[in-house]
Amino acid sequence: MSDRIENVVVVGGGDSGLLAAIALNRANPGLDVSVVDDFEEDVPQVGKSTFLAIQPILHETLGIDEQRFVSEVKPVWKASVYFRDWCGCEPFHYPFDMNANLPNPEEGNAYEGYYLFYDRLHNSPDHRTRCEELVAQGKSPWYFAPSEGGVQKYDKVAYHLNTERFNGFLRDICRERGISLVDDEVVTVETDGDRIERLRSERGAYEADLYVDASGFSRVLRGEQDGTFQEFDLPLDAALNARSDLDLDEVVPATVVDTGDHGWFWQIDTYDNRDRGYVYASDYVSEAEARAEFVDHCEGIDADDVVRYEFSSGYFERAWIENCVAVGNAEGFVEPLQSTGLTANAKSSVTLATLLSGHGQIADDAVRETYNDWVRRTWDSIYDFISVHYAYADGETEFWEDARSIELSPRTEMLLDEFDRIGFDTHVDPGWTHEFDDLLFFLPRDFFALIRDMGATSEFYETNDFPVSEAAERSVENYYGTIRDEVDDHYDHREFYRGVLEQY
Repeated sequence: MSDRIENVVVVGGGDSGLLAAIALNRANPGLDVSVVDDFEEDVPQVGKSTFLAIQPILHETLGIDEQRFVSEVKPVWKASVYFRDWCGCEPFHYPFDMNANLPNPEEGNAYEGYYLFYDRLHNSPDHRTRCEELVAQGKSPWYFAPSEGGVQKYDKVAYHLNTERFNGFLRDICRERGISLVDDEVVTVETDGDRIERLRSERGAYEADLYVDASGFSRVLRGEQDGTFQEFDLPLDAALNARSDLDLDEVVPATVVDTGDHGWFWQIDTYDNRDRGYVYASDYVSEAEARAEFVDHCEGIDADDVVRYEFSSGYFERAWIENCVAVGNAEGFVEPLQSTGLTANAKSSVTLATLLSGHGQIADDAVRETYNDWVRRTWDSIYDFISVHYAYADGETEFWEDARSIELSPRTEMLLDEFDRIGFDTHVDPGWTHEFDDLLFFLPRDFFALIRDMGATSEFYETNDFPVSEAAERSVENYYGTIRDEVDDHYDHREFYRGVLEQY
């Protein structure tokens, strides 16, 4: 069955719904797009952490002016996920420039450079990527370079966002681009099988060629359809959240992760406050005990201000069923370690919008299945990325003992075996990586560095010795010394927002 999409109704005015509306409008001029939600409701206050791809999605694909965005949303720039305390490991980063500008000390001996960078000198606190150095020095990506034309930015960064300000900004973009924001609440969904016929509210009815369910875990539309939900083998299912005051001088430009007894803690610094959270498994600890542990861990939060959220990890195998597409948490969710959610949701909406645009806004079974296949691969790649963090987890509680045995995909098992067999292999090609070229989170080289930092060993390194020349040592020392000196000249967030912003 084929349908030409002339109008779209998005149910849900959270970040995912508004981004979906903007993406559909941007890629399909003339498409009538409306967003229906109770816009009088407060926006959830959980701090938003993003991944590297969020900048090109917002400022290139969606055409949102970066200077205006920074002026109105006031983000904090995120350079890494900093595992300050992960299951007994030494502190380590997952930076966004892990593979940028790799040192190559001796031409003709490429392995020596990789070995120095990844396996030996990288373990020293004096040998950091530029992103890691930004975190160490508490700097923003902005710096002054007269030879480059003035104020410049290092681009290998993502955002920390205040959700209320971000959501308000997206609403403004919608209005300016002719997207209708309808303050209403859907109370009835009329269907014919899996096909949605119309939506009803106390004020009236809504009909569209395509419906987008962005209603979060409520799944107002998807709940009326026959969709198969694929659960992930992740035991975490609840989160506690609270905020404390923060001065811009204290901003840590990284999502900070610490281990708890029954899960893990996050710290996300925004322009307005320090957002703290505890993601835990409710099968292993009561809410009261989790709250006590959270308050004890986090300095400066008030126990009375702690808010609890519940979630499930998994996804619907068909994101697009008949004339309804689920996006955001309505489609699926993987626990928030590594902050994949907002960026993945935005990328999914862009993929939907460009797929429609590239097919004349015709939605037939082939178009739907193409999109569904892409979404499935995205979810599977995110699960691979998150699940491996638990493969080397260490802890004495029942939760951490069980966490080590969660199911790993054949892809992940293959890469673990590859690292054990041959160490860092930048040319690994197990026959399926080409299927993930357009995804965001799963690169074998980054995977190898991550598991090494979490304690993975390699038989290749255990049984072989690799001499490193003094010249190579000096070259790498100089390389990292240059990075430290360059970052020393970067502005911190206070300097940027209190005087530099208007210059760029």
